Amino acid sequence: MKLKRLQKMSYFLHIALKILSISSVIMAIIAVLMKLFSSKNVMINKLESDTIFYFQTELFVGENNLPYVEREEWILVGVAVFSSMILAYLLWTASMIFKDLAANFTPFSDITVSRLRRIAVLMLIYALVPQIIYSILHTVLIPGYSINFGLNMSFFFALIFYCLTEIFRYGASLQKESDETL
Repeated sequence: MKLKRLQKMSYFLHIALKILSISSVIMAIIAVLMKLFSSKNVMINKLESDTIFYFQTELFVGENNLPYVEREEWILVGVAVFSSMILAYLLWTASMIFKDLAANFTPFSDITVSRLRRIAVLMLIYALVPQIIYSILHTVLIPGYSINFGLNMSFFFALIFYCLTEIFRYGASLQKESDETL
């Protein structure tokens, strides 16, 4: 009875994560379209309230930065789209784990471990790469430099998720050993 309930819950999570993944892609498309059709729709907000460690330094060379505001907004939209795509792929991968659990409830398999590792890597990319891309694009496209770097909770969740992946890898090896013994 409990197995059936877990399989039903896994199927529900599979569908919910797929919807969230598709919604993330749609939101990225909407953000680009809003920026294309009206430059007043993008708000620059660099407040990093959930970061534990945050470093920011900027230098603008010149007297007037108004010509570069539009360029900075496009950089922000590009980084947001990149982040949304990473998040969409992460959610899609997670939904595939729950799809397999709904079909045949075997959480300790090599494919599950592979997907969990992919999620851990995607979480690490999501935590670090957008900041690096923003800093590089801002420095290259706008006179002066801008370096922004912070470690927020997604970085620590990526590390925790990687540790959980190793636990699942050990569980998968035990499951394989148990199956071969029987």
